[in-house]
Amino acid sequence: MADEKQRNWGAANGDMNRQPDNSVEDDISQVTQPDKPASDEADTWKSKYIQLLADLENTKKRLARSSAQEVEADRKALLREVLPVADGLDLALIHLSREDDSRNILSGVELIKNILDKFFIKYDVKAIDSWGKPFDPTLHEALGVVPHSKFPPNTVVRVEQKGYLYRDELLRPAKVLVVSSN
Repeated sequence: MADEKQRNWGAANGDMNRQPDNSVEDDISQVTQPDKPASDEADTWKSKYIQLLADLENTKKRLARSSAQEVEADRKALLREVLPVADGLDLALIHLSREDDSRNILSGVELIKNILDKFFIKYDVKAIDSWGKPFDPTLHEALGVVPHSKFPPNTVVRVEQKGYLYRDELLRPAKVLVVSSN
């Protein structure tokens, strides 16, 4: 009688197509139905188990892939932050004199530069060799053009800031000056 009142109330409110969600009750009734053979029940539960196991495995793979991508992005960000240290050491090596009074400073800077180079090798970071090479917009950022008689047009003649690759992927483009076409 209560079911009949609920149906009448639903019909009066325009909710005739709405069906109650009995999926859990249906699952329970499948288990408790005495007229169903035990092998059919076992097959039903086995297929549900297999489906859930496959969903679990897919979730594990998705989470592992997502975690690996996040670690890789964090590693790239860290390496980008270390690049200015390499730039500073390169500038120090260029501007330090080889005289006796600067010899200790120079050897200290060279030692730090060697440590940083080993760090880059460990993490597969390579400097882009740009000088004298043709300009490549995927690897270089042109800061300007200069006339030069010894080099053909579109050749890199000066590197203002080294570029770097991380596992053959651009980490930072090299900032260069390029020979003009005329």
